[in-house]
Amino acid sequence: MKKYVNIRFIYFLLVAAVVFISSCKKEESIADEMLSAAVAAKQNTDNVAARPSNPVKRAYRDSFTTAFGFVPDFANGWTPPNPAPAWYPGSGDGNVAHMGKAKTYFNQYATFGPAGLISSPAPVIMFFSSELAGLNIPMNVTSVVMDNKGNAIWFQSSGSTTTPVSPTRINFTGEASIVGGNGKFAGATGEVVLNGYFNPQNPNDASSWQYGWIKY
Repeated sequence: MKKYVNIRFIYFLLVAAVVFISSCKKEESIADEMLSAAVAAKQNTDNVAARPSNPVKRAYRDSFTTAFGFVPDFANGWTPPNPAPAWYPGSGDGNVAHMGKAKTYFNQYATFGPAGLISSPAPVIMFFSSELAGLNIPMNVTSVVMDNKGNAIWFQSSGSTTTPVSPTRINFTGEASIVGGNGKFAGATGEVVLNGYFNPQNPNDASSWQYGWIKY
């Protein structure tokens, strides 16, 4: 009788051990699943937070006081005192919507047309490669506006036309596309209308302003 009781007691101990071990494994499995789910949820949240927001279309405006240079195109027949054919690179300081105080660099190529000088697109990095170093600006960009925080907007001009007003003032107007940028303007798009004037007798007397829209 005593032996029987001992065997039965041992049997119950074995059953209890099996149940305990199974329960522990089950709880461990549940804990692992919960941990995996938590990690997956965290990764998903991080991925959502890392995604850029959808580009928003906004009004764009800028205004600059500028100065320009004159680089004659001897290879294509420039002769003094003609103002063309020649490149007119320049720069200036002013303000830009969504950016604040900024600087601009630009370049254009001028030829004679029926109504006077006609401006054609020319790469801004042709004369300002050192000033714009590190921005990776492509050859199709004709002007850039930039701040001191690493933000820049790239423009591709479609050309402009001039209207003489006086011996010391020539107005110009044209259009340009926004074709990218740096910093918060990376991948920006848009369209602007360009206006301005320059004094053919004083390269430090010039101004430009643009208005339109930008999406970034």
